[in-house]
Amino acid sequence: MVTDVTRHQVQGVLPALAGPDASADERGRAIVARMVARHGAPSIEDYRRVYASCGVPWPGDEEIRRRHPVGPAA
Repeated sequence: MVTDVTRHQVQGVLPALAGPDASADERGRAIVARMVARHGAPSIEDYRRVYASCGVPWPGDEEIRRRHPVGPAA
């Protein structure tokens, strides 16, 4: 895992973290952006499976895209 982090940092592909004066919301978005850049994001199909497994009604593709980072279909 250390090599993955180092490799990304050397390549400079990770988005910057939020500054010290950033709001909690801005810090959260910056962390999510880094996680997505590092690991990718779940696809819509992944979110569908999670919602179905929890028995929660599906809010629709656009609502999922508004709420969560969404990657390409697998």
